[in-house]
Amino acid sequence: MALARLVERIERTLYVHYEDSFVYFFEPNFEALPPELLIHLFKYLNPSDRSAASLVCRSWYDAYRYLEFMRAITLHIHDVEFVDNGHPLKGLLTSYRYFTDVRITKVVFGVKSEFWSEFGEAIEQLTLEKCTIWKHKLASILKHLPNLRRLNLFNCPDLFKTWKQIENVTVSWNPVMPKLRHLSLARNNRFQEHHFDYLVQLAPNLDSIDVSDCFSSIEARQRVLMINHILEYVRMNHARLRHLFLGGTPIDNVFLRGLADIRGLSLDSLALMVCEKIPTNEPGIMDLLRTQIRLTHLDLSKSLALNDSALIQISRAMPQLETLILNRCWMITDYGITAIKDLVRLRHIDLTNCERITDVGLVGGLFTHNRRNVRRLYLGLLTNMSDAALTKVSFEFCDLVVLDLGGCSNSINDLSVQYIFYHMTKLQELNLDCCAKVSDAGLTGVNLEEKAFAIWDIELSFSIADLAGLRSLKLSGCYKITDYSFERCFHFKELKEISLARLLQLTDRGIERLVLGCPALEIVDFSECRTITDRCIEIVTKCEPRLTTLKLQNCALITDRAIRHIVQHCHVLRVLNIRGCIKISSYAEKKLSAVRSLRDLHGSTPEVL
Repeated sequence: MALARLVERIERTLYVHYEDSFVYFFEPNFEALPPELLIHLFKYLNPSDRSAASLVCRSWYDAYRYLEFMRAITLHIHDVEFVDNGHPLKGLLTSYRYFTDVRITKVVFGVKSEFWSEFGEAIEQLTLEKCTIWKHKLASILKHLPNLRRLNLFNCPDLFKTWKQIENVTVSWNPVMPKLRHLSLARNNRFQEHHFDYLVQLAPNLDSIDVSDCFSSIEARQRVLMINHILEYVRMNHARLRHLFLGGTPIDNVFLRGLADIRGLSLDSLALMVCEKIPTNEPGIMDLLRTQIRLTHLDLSKSLALNDSALIQISRAMPQLETLILNRCWMITDYGITAIKDLVRLRHIDLTNCERITDVGLVGGLFTHNRRNVRRLYLGLLTNMSDAALTKVSFEFCDLVVLDLGGCSNSINDLSVQYIFYHMTKLQELNLDCCAKVSDAGLTGVNLEEKAFAIWDIELSFSIADLAGLRSLKLSGCYKITDYSFERCFHFKELKEISLARLLQLTDRGIERLVLGCPALEIVDFSECRTITDRCIEIVTKCEPRLTTLKLQNCALITDRAIRHIVQHCHVLRVLNIRGCIKISSYAEKKLSAVRSLRDLHGSTPEVL
């Protein structure tokens, strides 16, 4: 009944009836659609599309402000002076909007700001990356964030440099982050035991710790001390801890043995890098994998010592596993990868750069009676995979959303991509970087030497246009692709990112058809395209109002005229790479200061902004 009433309401409001003498006609009245329907329709859009749609009318703007949509928006403050009377804080402090996710990068924190007291209560996730910040400043910020759930401190070395151990004694241990569940100190933070203790004791309800890529560059003795200190924290808080991320740090058998011996530890997510040879006596990694039967996310990237026996143990002990990342696990062979056929709940599989895996392992491990659950599949740099195996992949994984085949030059050709276009019509992200055998015939289905399907006198071919929901496409290094593909097939209304680096046959004619068919582009990469001219840049900047990233590295024909087009038309551009564009003068680079949104400029003259 509720659906029937909604349909009746739509029919009543969608069209407005006008009467003029003997003429009757209807005019669309989309602004009068019910709010429930607008919210439902907006769920199919990504945040940038919803933001553009909100400008249509007041009712669409009200639908855009739905709480679920607001949570998907990140406030990113980058490389500015963090003062209340400067941009962008001055505008934010006079606005009515609030943000649940705030990301701050390359910012130097100075005097007190009213930003935190004004917006702090709504913030649930805070990320500080490459920021100059000290302990007392961090503490003054955190006291305004009572609802903080996730805190990420990425690559902030200054935070720990001037932090004295004696300072911890004078700090009140009353928690200022009672709702905090996740703490990340990843990416080159060289912290010590007392730094770690201070942060975790301020958040007594933590269930997720991420210290990935923190200890690989420090001396071995200090690394062992820190890893053992984290192990002791896990032991003391094992009943509460559910997610542990230690990727990027070499882990020895002693740590793994200690982790496996913690009774009652039951993790949902685990990331480790196993680089020490697995011993035959009391192997810690095997016992750990045997006990963690609840795991749904397992990341073993760069585990050079991980062998087939460990992978077989994973397949036997972890029936709930949904994410399995084996990026650069070079010891894995066909024998081990075949065992993952038992992991029927997998949704994310990453076998990138597992160079020993061949068709036998892929067919035996990936192809089971139930692979419809898989949404993300990464098979990049599998040099021993043939086109026959990839054809079988396209048949089996029809519901994929992400497919990464970057660097698979042996298996990707015009015929294999035809099967991808036919079977994987739900793809949103497709990576074909360095697949040099792909040509216009494969992308368009025209003039193929061998048709995808041929039965008697019926021949069928397909094109990339069949991937109507494509949002990210990478074709770097596919040098056989010309303007013809863009003129015939590129009509993607949702395409946000395209990488065309090292395509040597592009001209302004193809670029014009590309931007007209893909009006929502935000990230464009033309690096090392020797045929890209100022005219191409003029077309892109005029026709792509959402452009935020433009990469033109080593485009030798680009001149100062292209800079003028960028300054005139790019109003939301944040990243620009013109390094190696030898015909652009330093005077023209200085003109880029007029692009107020520009934050990252990579040019021949550094620090021109």
